[in-house]
Amino acid sequence: MWNKVRQGCVLLFSGTFGLIWCWMIFTVLVSFNQSKKVCLLAAVLLVFFVLAVFLLKRYASGFWENEKIWLAGSGGILLLITAGLLYAGLSLRVFPGWDFGSSYLGAVELAEDGFFSEQSKEYFTAHPNNVALCLFLAGVFKAFGGLCDYITLGVLLNVFLLILGIGFLFLLVRQLYGVRSAFLALLLCALFAPFYMHTAIFYTDTFALPFVTGAFLVYRMREKNTGFLILAAAVLGVGYKVKGSLGVIVIALLIHIWLQKGKALELVKQSLLLLLPFLLTVTLLTVLPEQMSLLDAADKEKNEIPLEHWIATGLEGNGGYNWDIYWMTVSVEGKAAKKAVDRQYIREKLQEYGVSGMCRHLKDKIVFTWGDGVYFAPEKLKRDPLQESPLHPWVLYDGAQYGKTYRYCSAVHLLLLGGVLLSVVCTFLRKGEIREIQAVQLAVFGLFLFLLIWETRSRYLVNFVPLFILLGIDGGQEAARYLKTVFREKRNA
Repeated sequence: MWNKVRQGCVLLFSGTFGLIWCWMIFTVLVSFNQSKKVCLLAAVLLVFFVLAVFLLKRYASGFWENEKIWLAGSGGILLLITAGLLYAGLSLRVFPGWDFGSSYLGAVELAEDGFFSEQSKEYFTAHPNNVALCLFLAGVFKAFGGLCDYITLGVLLNVFLLILGIGFLFLLVRQLYGVRSAFLALLLCALFAPFYMHTAIFYTDTFALPFVTGAFLVYRMREKNTGFLILAAAVLGVGYKVKGSLGVIVIALLIHIWLQKGKALELVKQSLLLLLPFLLTVTLLTVLPEQMSLLDAADKEKNEIPLEHWIATGLEGNGGYNWDIYWMTVSVEGKAAKKAVDRQYIREKLQEYGVSGMCRHLKDKIVFTWGDGVYFAPEKLKRDPLQESPLHPWVLYDGAQYGKTYRYCSAVHLLLLGGVLLSVVCTFLRKGEIREIQAVQLAVFGLFLFLLIWETRSRYLVNFVPLFILLGIDGGQEAARYLKTVFREKRNA
């Protein structure tokens, strides 16, 4: 009975996910500039890839079956990615602005003076979500600040974290699908241009990436020992303090645990092994900075922006950050007063939209979030660049070569979204079979729902890109397996 319920839930989820994702891809595709050229380029890239795989398997079977060659190739690609990230990051350095700049300046103050300026105190009491990031940066600046300037050091740290996250993806894919698929995952990362564009922006969008892939890698190890769930929880706890959207992964893993076969008591135990250490890690990383006396509790009560503010922001326009709503919130003093203002705005906005208006708003928000193949990087790179770079014509909106970058990145982004859809459709066709990849599907769908509610930006997707790649590989594997079965049946008929 319970097994049928699980299968029914998986079928319902994959069917719903698939329909929504199919509609989203169509909506995003229509919104692209030069959508015909983007589709054509995406088709060319896909055909080229399929043809390369076919020719390798048919005419280079010795190469195809040699695991050492694939491992050596993977190492080479990882080195090329590292070199590319270093070059792009150092060439495209900008002076940190917006929240990125506030976190950076606060870290510099702590590294050099040991305390915050009044301006930083005001910022971090209003935005306590960035305190953990600031302390992490400050520790790195304090330890390695003599090697180079702080901005360069931030870029180098960003490169390290990106490579770490990509390395975790390689290990995860190798465990799930073998070394050839792991090589493909690295190749896709190497071809994903926004990684290079975001390297100069050492902020939460990229810093969270190794915690995403690392959490799924450790979660996979629970099959050997359920104690690995504690480590996965700790990884997610730290990641959550870096980027709050990682909370959807915790929910996804908890749901996935309850989709597994096993006694209820064992499933409860696994759920607690994941949930309690996560909550403990988050609590410790919240309380410990408060004990350092860097910020005044009274100032925090007066300045802290409540969670409702980000929901209110997400209801305006395309759901992106909005200065009018920001000033509406900070114009009143005290967290309770700020909550009241934001909640009133949310109520009024929901009444103003109605059902049809809300649907139009959510459509605009989806296009704004999921329809940007460059992941908002040019907007950040154009602000206060430290130097002219040969890459600027390719990565800035007004660059002479930007149109080529836009079409390429949009085509790759479209293929990534298509890969997610393929994985979900294959899950549906398996008629509710429980698979490991469903944890990743749940997380991606959770992110989609979260960004429908929250303030949003396409750059918020960057740390989930490895999961899009993973789902694409899963979809490709399943599609290939299905086609082989069909051809075999036809031959035997």
